[in-house]
Order: sequence, then C-alpha cells, then structure tokens
Amino acid sequence: MTNADASTNESTTWATLLAGWVNFAQSAVALPKDQTGDRWRASIAPSIGLHAIAMALAELHKIDPDDRPLAMDKAELGIKEYASTLNEAWRSEPMPEPITQLLDDAKEAWEDSLHEGVMWIVSSSRFVTRHPADILDGLIATGFLGEVFYATPGTELFEGAPVAWTRANAGGQPEDDIIEMLTALLNSCDGEVFDPQVVRPVHQVYRQFDFLKGGAVRDLVAPVTGELPPGQPLLIPLLSGGEISPVPLPPRSSKPLEPVPVQWAESAEEDGTIDS
Repeated sequence: MTNADASTNESTTWATLLAGWVNFAQSAVALPKDQTGDRWRASIAPSIGLHAIAMALAELHKIDPDDRPLAMDKAELGIKEYASTLNEAWRSEPMPEPITQLLDDAKEAWEDSLHEGVMWIVSSSRFVTRHPADILDGLIATGFLGEVFYATPGTELFEGAPVAWTRANAGGQPEDDIIEMLTALLNSCDGEVFDPQVVRPVHQVYRQFDFLKGGAVRDLVAPVTGELPPGQPLLIPLLSGGEISPVPLPPRSSKPLEPVPVQWAESAEEDGTIDS
C-alpha cells in the first residue's frame, strides 16, 4: 500500500468515526434522562478527543522536530484528562468495550510514537558487529539525550534482523550526525545493511533457544513496546539520556553460528508460531 493509499484510508476512517459520533451527539437529546443516558452523553466529547489524538500521533512526522516534545506532552495530558472524564462517567458501571478500545488505541499510539526511531536491518546473509569504541566520544559530544541500541559486539545476525536503532528523547528521528555516525560504524562491520528507515515503534531481536535441538532455533524480532517475548535480547544500549552504557568486548573468535531463521513477531502471530 502506498503512502497516498494509507493517508486516504486513515482520513476515511477518521471521517467515518467522527460522523458517527457527531450523529450520536445530535441525537443525544433523545437519550433517556437517567444514569445510562447521562453516562453516554458525558462520553461523547472525550471519545472523539481520544480518537483524534490517536490519529494525530500517527502524523507527528509532519511537524517540526523541535515541536515534538511539546506535542507528546500535550497528547499525554489529553489522554489522561479524557480517561479521567470517562472513568468518572462510568465509575459505578463497566465501561463499554468501544470506549475502552478508544482509550487503549490512544495509549498505544502514544507509546508507539515515543518509541518511533530509525532502524538498520541486515541485508547480507550474515552480519557480525565490532566494538563501537571509536564513536562513543563522538556520540557524547553531540549532547544527544535520546537512545542508541546496537547488537552486542561480536554478535552474529542474519538477513532481515535489526542490528541497530536510535530514537530522539521524545521519539522520532535524531539529528543527522547521529545517523551518520551509526551508519559509518555499521558499514565498517563484517556484513551489509539496508539504508536506515524510520520505524514506529523500533524493535528488539530475541534469540530463542531449544537446547534439546542443540542451541539457537530462531531470532524473533519484536517491538520494544508491549509484552516481552522469551529469548536473549541481542541489542544493547550504547547511549541513553546522554550517558554511555558499558559495552562488552567481543568474545574470542569461535566457530561461526549456524544461520537461524529471522521472524518478525507480526508474521509469527499470523502463522500461529507465537501467541498474539
């Protein structure tokens, strides 16, 4: 699906939902003058607001990056205020599922926006990382307060697996100098990567083992948000909040790892190989 198609679908979805709630608002006077009617009347404005926030968060890339932290703060505050209004309206009754879904969608959109970033994915059949010692001082010198994650030095990764990612403190793409340093580092490793791409949210790689079968059986690629799947996480922090994290030295050379399949959690859920 093209970006134009995606924009059209989002716009149609929002217009349809908004029209439905507007029609409901216009007929709200016909709701019974009892507690149930009062609850639904009180739910109209916050429900529309929650969906509007979720849709707007998906388009944060359109605003000036300097305005993003304030936009994230306003979105978080709006979600909390609308949630408070809805909880008050339904405090003595279970909240209807369509309303809880709107609330969950807005919270998920905010969390995904916070973890939007730039990710590098292995394009060669095998990729082995080296120690990043020569760029650590450069990263600190930029004053960057976001996060940089990178595969543990000496780790073997396979085609289709993320090998590094970075995000600004409020989510989104960091300044060009951060991207350039990480691209140069990865280009000096043993293997090749695709051009960096913006991903929302960024992902971690979990190496999963079955020791009855002799070791690693799969590298599962899953979002950093939500529940954590089983397995050994392969990407470690290099930089977080302006501070360098300890980075282990590569292990002594050993027999190359037998290639393992790389599977993204979204595909694994569809084919039933992991629980959704």
